[in-house]
Amino acid sequence: MLISLIEADKYHQDWELNILDDNSLHPVAPIVEKMMVGYLNKIRTMNSEMTFKDKIDQGIMLGKYANKAIRESDADIGIFLGDDDELYPTYLQKLSAYFENNNQVQYCYSRIHVFNPLYQKSKDVNCLNNKYNQWNEPINPAGKVDASQIAWRLSCCKKLGAWFKESTKLIDDMPWVKDTDLSFFEQLYEKCGMAQPSHLTAQYKGIHEYQLLWHKKTDEIGLREYYNKINELGGVIF
Repeated sequence: MLISLIEADKYHQDWELNILDDNSLHPVAPIVEKMMVGYLNKIRTMNSEMTFKDKIDQGIMLGKYANKAIRESDADIGIFLGDDDELYPTYLQKLSAYFENNNQVQYCYSRIHVFNPLYQKSKDVNCLNNKYNQWNEPINPAGKVDASQIAWRLSCCKKLGAWFKESTKLIDDMPWVKDTDLSFFEQLYEKCGMAQPSHLTAQYKGIHEYQLLWHKKTDEIGLREYYNKINELGGVIF
């Protein structure tokens, strides 16, 4: 993820990055300090400091920190960039031009490549023929596109009220199930209407078997087993 941002900076230097470390056993701040020398004035790291039990009791709080970053930012446009994903090199440059040339567009979606970062390099991938790229018209994005595809004006939040749900604690006994981005897409559609197709290529979306996405529909015991496994493999396999 970080390396792709350095590459994107060659084409577009006007960016900022807010990173949430959800209390990983492998803290992100030292990694950023080592890899992003020369860019640190553009980057802020935050740590949720939540334990596994906190997440069970309170839900996942990514939305809370996303809202905080948006409130404190003077940027115009927001995107998601997951730790398994990589920016398409010219995306920031072309996305900025897209919003400048389409003043009426509040938010949009773009195409993504898919790859498995455990076995593939993004530069070797050309995989736009995937389920995420089946839309070419204005859509309600909820349940249709991935977080890596969406870009929005921060005014959607600050002026129109399309904020993230602060916690995923929306389903009894399984407060980790509902995706943070899905709740946000519902808000964007309610407050800002349809997502417009940009026809740009946004990111390389990393998909692999150790992501929470494939393990969240379980009980607390199953989630604990998953949590222990990724802590064991983190820094070794991914």
